[in-house]
Amino acid sequence: MKAELDLLVERMRALTGATAAHVLMLEDGELVQRAACGIQERIARTPRDRGLCGVALSTGRPVLSRDVETDPRAYLPGGREYGMRSVVIVPVSAGSHPAGLLIVSSRDPGVFGERDVAVLELLAGVLSSALEARMHNERLARVVETQRDIDAAGLDLDRVMNLIVERAMDLTNADGAMVSLIDGDELAVAAARGIATRIGERRAIAESVARFAFAARDTLLIEDAAADERINRRWQAEIGDRSHICVPLFTGDEPVATLDVMSASETERLGEDDRRALELLAVGLSAAVSRASEFRAKARFEAVFANALTGMMVMALDGTILGANRALQELLGRPEEELVGVKADVFVHADDRQAATDRAHRVLAGDLRSTLEHRYVRPDGGDVWVDVSLSVVRATDGGDGFIIGVLQDLTRRKAAEAALRAQAELNHHQALHDGLTGLPNRTLFRDRIEQSLHRARRADGTLAVLMLDLDRFKDVNDSLGHAAGDALLVEIGRRLDGMLRASDTVARLGGDEFGVLLPDPTSVGDVITAARRVRAAIQEPVIVQGLPLSVDASIGIALFPRDGLEVETLLKHADGAMYHAKQENVGVAFYEASRHDDDPVRLTLVGELRRALEDHELTLHYQPKASLADGSVSSVEALLRWQHPERGLVPPDQFIPIVQQTGLIMPLALYVVDEALRQCRAWLDGGLRLAVAVNLSTRNLMDADFPPQVETLLARHGVGGELLEIEITESAVLADPARTRQVLERLAALGIRVSIDDFGTGYSSLAHLRRLPVDEIKVDRSFVSGMDRDEDDATIVRSTIELGRSLGLDVVAEGVETQAVWDRLAALGCTYAQGYHLSRPVPAGELAEWCAARATPATSAGRRRHR
Repeated sequence: MKAELDLLVERMRALTGATAAHVLMLEDGELVQRAACGIQERIARTPRDRGLCGVALSTGRPVLSRDVETDPRAYLPGGREYGMRSVVIVPVSAGSHPAGLLIVSSRDPGVFGERDVAVLELLAGVLSSALEARMHNERLARVVETQRDIDAAGLDLDRVMNLIVERAMDLTNADGAMVSLIDGDELAVAAARGIATRIGERRAIAESVARFAFAARDTLLIEDAAADERINRRWQAEIGDRSHICVPLFTGDEPVATLDVMSASETERLGEDDRRALELLAVGLSAAVSRASEFRAKARFEAVFANALTGMMVMALDGTILGANRALQELLGRPEEELVGVKADVFVHADDRQAATDRAHRVLAGDLRSTLEHRYVRPDGGDVWVDVSLSVVRATDGGDGFIIGVLQDLTRRKAAEAALRAQAELNHHQALHDGLTGLPNRTLFRDRIEQSLHRARRADGTLAVLMLDLDRFKDVNDSLGHAAGDALLVEIGRRLDGMLRASDTVARLGGDEFGVLLPDPTSVGDVITAARRVRAAIQEPVIVQGLPLSVDASIGIALFPRDGLEVETLLKHADGAMYHAKQENVGVAFYEASRHDDDPVRLTLVGELRRALEDHELTLHYQPKASLADGSVSSVEALLRWQHPERGLVPPDQFIPIVQQTGLIMPLALYVVDEALRQCRAWLDGGLRLAVAVNLSTRNLMDADFPPQVETLLARHGVGGELLEIEITESAVLADPARTRQVLERLAALGIRVSIDDFGTGYSSLAHLRRLPVDEIKVDRSFVSGMDRDEDDATIVRSTIELGRSLGLDVVAEGVETQAVWDRLAALGCTYAQGYHLSRPVPAGELAEWCAARATPATSAGRRRHR
C-alpha cells in the first residue's frame, strides 16, 4: 500500500497545482502521516479532533479553506509550521467508518476552488474502495482463521463461543458481543464481552430484538438503536449501544441461537460490511454448536450451509464445484446437479472470465486474498453481478485442501449505483452547474439565496444579491467568434470565483450575465466594496487568442430585507437596478423603488416592441435641414415614432432605451433604413428629390453584416447611395474606432454620407475625425439654442464651424429656434440649420406639402463629398 499512497500524493499535487500533498490515516485515535510530497518536514502524528482536520472527520464532508490565516476553524500553529495558507481536506472512509484524510495545501491564499475539491473527492473514493477491499480481505482471512481455531477447539463449546465473541468484536471494532442459546422461551447468554456483559444472563425472546431476526430468518442491521422500535428500550439504556447487529442461527427451520454485536459510538456505527462478516462467523458458530452434539452434527452443518443467506460453494483446487448451497443455486438460477462437478469459471461471463481466472490463480499462489466483482450468466442469458470472496483452506493431513467461495448478489446494487451516478452527474452538470464555467447556474443560485434568506430571517440578518451584465461582450463574439467569447467568460468566472469569500456564491445565469450572493454583509459599504472589486476584476484585460480583451460590467444590487423578502423579488429588483446602471452608464446601482423598474406598463412595452415591428406600428417623421446660404432644403432627418394602437403616440425616450436593452436595435435599424428608403423612392416618383438621414447606434457600427444589408435595401428601392445619410454620435465612434472605421468605409463606398451627431459632447479628437470618412458634423442643440444668450456657447459653436471648415466638412446647427440665431449662424459661415424655426418633425405627407409651399424649391445643390 505504501507505493500506491506515494503515487496517490504525487497525483493529488499534480492535479491541483498544490505546494504539498499528504495522506493521513486514522490509527489508534490519531492521524498518522503515511504519504507526503512537496514538503520537507513530515507530520508524524496529530490529534484527530484538531482544526480543519477535525472538522472534516467529524462532519464527513470536504473542507475548503481559501486562507488558513483568516479561517476561524483552523489550528494556526500547525498551518504556519508547515507553510499552509490555502488547503483542501477530504475525508476517506472504509466501509461505514472514517479511515483518514487526503490533504493538498499551498503557501499562497486563494489557490483552490470547488474543482479541486471534486478532484480530491474522486481520489478519496478510489482510496476508500481500496481500503474497503483490503479490510474485506483481512476480515475474510480472519474468518477462515477463526474457523480453523473452532475446528481445533473440537467439542469444547464454551471455548468456541468465547472465541466467536472475541473475533466478532475484533472484526467489527464493536464495543460488545454475545452469543445466546435458546432455552425454551428465553435466550441464555453463553458468552459475552464488553458492554454486552451488562444485560444479564437471561432475557425473554418476546422482549428481545432476536424475535424479529427469527421471524425474518435474516440478519438484522440496526444503525440507530436509540430510535429503532425493535430494540428493547430498557436493555438499550443499560447497555448504551448506538448500533446493533443480530445474527439468527438455525438448524433446519428451528432457531437455536443468536450472535449479537453492539457499538456505543455515535460516529463509527456498525454497517453492511460488519453484517456480512458476522454472518460468516455465525456459520462457524453454528457448526461448532452442531458438533457439540455428535448425533446432530451433520444435520446442523448441512442446515447452516443450506440455509445461509449468502451464496456459498466449496471447490476443489482446480475450480471444480464440490457443493453449492441453496442461496447460490437461486442466485445462479441453476439446480445443484448442474453445478456440482463443473468448473465454476464455466458460468462466468465471457468478458470477465480471464480476470476471474487470474485472480483465482493468484489466490492459490498465496499472493493475494481479495474479492472480485464480476458477472455470472444465468440459464436465461441474463447477467447477475456478484462479489466473490475466495479463501484457500489447506489440508492438515497432507491432502489437497479446498476453496471456499462466498458470493454476494450485487445486481440490484449495481443497477442502483449506475442510476444514482447517472442522476447525480445529470443533476450536477445540467441542473446545478454551468457547463462552460463550472460555476453554479441559475437553479443553484436561487437555492443558495433561499438558504441564505432562511438563515437571515432567523438571525435578523441581511444579504445582498448582485446581478451583473458584461458590457461590450457581444463585440468580442462578433469580432473574434464564440470560442473567444467562451474563453473570456471562463476567465471572468474564474476571477469572480477566486476573489470573493468562501461563503459567497458566484453564478453564471446565462449568456454574459452573472450573479453574486453576499450572505450577511456587515454594512452597505461592504456591498459597495465587493461590487467595485468585481468590476475591477472584470476590467482587467484578458488575453484571448493573443489579444488583450477588455470588457466592463454593469451591476445592479438588491438588499434583503430593504428591497424584498423573497427570492423572486430580490432577483427582479437586482435585475432592474442592473439595467438602470447600464442605461445611465454608472457602473453600479442599487435598487430604488422610485425608478419603477418593475412598472407593469414598462414590462408590457418590452413584450410589445417585437410585435410593433412586425405590424409596422413604428413610423417615421421627417425634419428638414436648410442651407443657411439660400434657405434651400435638400435633405431631411428621419425620426422614429411609435403609434401604439391603444396608448397612442409613444415618445422615443420611452422605448428607444428598451430597444437597446432587448437586442432589437439591429432589426430596428434595418427597419428604419427600409422605411426611409421606401419614402425616398416615393418622393422621387412624385418629383421631389430629398436625401434622408437616419440615426445609427453603436451596435450597428460593430456589425460587419450591416453594410451589405443596407446595399440590398438601396437596390430593392432603386435609390442611389447619395440620397442616404447616416448620423452617428461621437460616443459611438469612440467605442471601438478600428471596427467603426471599417463599417463606415464600407458604407461610404456605397455613396452614403456620414454625419457626426451631437458634436462637442463626446470629446472627439481631430485624429479620429481625420481618419474617418466623415462628410459633416452637427453642433449639439445644447450649444446652439443658447448662443444668443451665452457667449461660452457661442464660442463653442464658432470654434466648431471653424474646425469643420479646416477639415473640409459641412457643419449643421441643430436646435435653431429663432431668426436671431439663424442670422448669427449664417454670419459665422455655418452650412446648414435644423430646428423648430424651420419646421418641427412632421409625417411624410405633411413634409411634401411643406416643401411645395416654400418659395425656394428643393434642390440638390451644395451636396459635396469630403475625405
